[in-house]
Amino acid sequence: MMFLPLLFGIIAGVVLTIIALLLKKKGYSKTTINIYTLASLALGVVIIAYGFTVVRGFEGFAYLLLGIPIVLISIITICMTFLCNTKKHQVV
Repeated sequence: MMFLPLLFGIIAGVVLTIIALLLKKKGYSKTTINIYTLASLALGVVIIAYGFTVVRGFEGFAYLLLGIPIVLISIITICMTFLCNTKKHQVV
């Protein structure tokens, strides 16, 4: 029961990463994808801050378990978008 928020955080992070990869496949620019991943990173930070400042205690720890995977997976997604080379087709 304690790790249920952690599972939800991992699932949310994976869904956010899949959406970012779908945006990349559809041809959206890196800026659009980075704005999306930065927004999900900010969402994770807000969830963590809310748990620490408003909820507190053991209930706040559940918010921490929900927010940490979202933050970590968002950082991984940002690294993936920066490191992946986009192949541009040149017309000869």
